[in-house]
Amino acid sequence: MEQKWANKLNNDEFNLITDTWYPLLKKNATLKIKAQLASLGQDLELLLPGFGSKISSGENFLNLPYMVLDYPKISGNNFPFLFRTLFWWGHAASFQVLVRTKDRPDLCEKLVEICEDQTLIYVGDNLWENNFEASEFVAIAKLSEAQKVQVLKQDMLKFVWVSGTKKPENLFEEAIGFYKKFIEVVLSA
Repeated sequence: MEQKWANKLNNDEFNLITDTWYPLLKKNATLKIKAQLASLGQDLELLLPGFGSKISSGENFLNLPYMVLDYPKISGNNFPFLFRTLFWWGHAASFQVLVRTKDRPDLCEKLVEICEDQTLIYVGDNLWENNFEASEFVAIAKLSEAQKVQVLKQDMLKFVWVSGTKKPENLFEEAIGFYKKFIEVVLSA
């Protein structure tokens, strides 16, 4: 009796592995996304000079490829602020601002005030959570008073703007406007 192969490919999978279009197309798209992130890093350098940026990428953020621009480039947990742009394959881009607010209630209030209602704020315990679809990300307009009080006591605040992926020539064009508001508040505080 012949044993069936348990991991038999379906037609879509077989067509994918017998053609070269997907890996080549993915490689070209990835290079262009990386170039757009590098350009965004240069734009941030013009707004807030003196810091370097870092682009990192991987293949398995919740089973999908991703690419991240961090400005400024950080090492360790002791940093005053971070602008993080996340491209997550098959999802919208997200623009994230992490700001150290420990013992700065005035800064916390100002940061929350400048946010649009759809801006998400992270209310969870893992500051490095990047799945903006998780329940720990709450729109500013939907924060309960208890959540707001709790958030404003945190050592760091994390704000996220989720952008639609609608313009192939510049996926990240909304980022500068979002980041600029935070730069102005943080520098003036």
